[in-house]
Amino acid sequence: MRSKDVLEGIELIIFDYDGVLYNMIEPLRETVIEGTKKFQLQSNGLNEDMREVFRVLEFALTRTVADQILDSKEMLDIKLLEGLPLLKKLKIATFFYGNFRAKTQEPKLFDGVIDLVKKLDARRIKMAILSNSAKKYIESTLEYYNLTKYFSLILGAAEVTKVKPDPEGLLKILEIEGVKPKNTLFIGDMVSDIDAGKNANIRTIAVASGILPREKLEDANPFAIVSNIRELIDFFGL
Repeated sequence: MRSKDVLEGIELIIFDYDGVLYNMIEPLRETVIEGTKKFQLQSNGLNEDMREVFRVLEFALTRTVADQILDSKEMLDIKLLEGLPLLKKLKIATFFYGNFRAKTQEPKLFDGVIDLVKKLDARRIKMAILSNSAKKYIESTLEYYNLTKYFSLILGAAEVTKVKPDPEGLLKILEIEGVKPKNTLFIGDMVSDIDAGKNANIRTIAVASGILPREKLEDANPFAIVSNIRELIDFFGL
């Protein structure tokens, strides 16, 4: 399929947030390196450590304090913290959380995001966001870059009962926007995004700018895969 044909008939594009629009890679990498050194943790490789710590951060950012306490063992069940006492794990997780939040006070979008959003808007294509992150963080980033008006709907972890790869969030957006799956594209950076798209019968384009290597995304068999947002713009023929 030629890139210029991809947007034919498309009325709605749904974006994941972290790793697609929001560039959390550098602050995450720095947080993991600093935490591993500070607490003398046994690394399983930087990329694997980043994936594990991101899971902990996502848990902390999307759950209530009560849920974090009740499910702390599940949250901290990662190889990087294996064999450590629970209180030590909590101390390290608190460091990761505080360090990451400090490094992301000024949100950073991936190169090309603003350009892409404005070009899609010019084509009168609706845009929405579905993320496992908290809605308030997404909204603050959009406000920071004056992009709020371009997104008709934002669903975070608290707005659904089941997060990706369950299709609930995608199906909810389709229902609210009144758009059919065949007229929709989903842009994600994780296998869970690709699986959610398949479960909702929505074609998913994987962007290999997140924390998963390209080959893992390819193994999940998305509709298409691009390296970054600039390549996505070219793929769309914009």
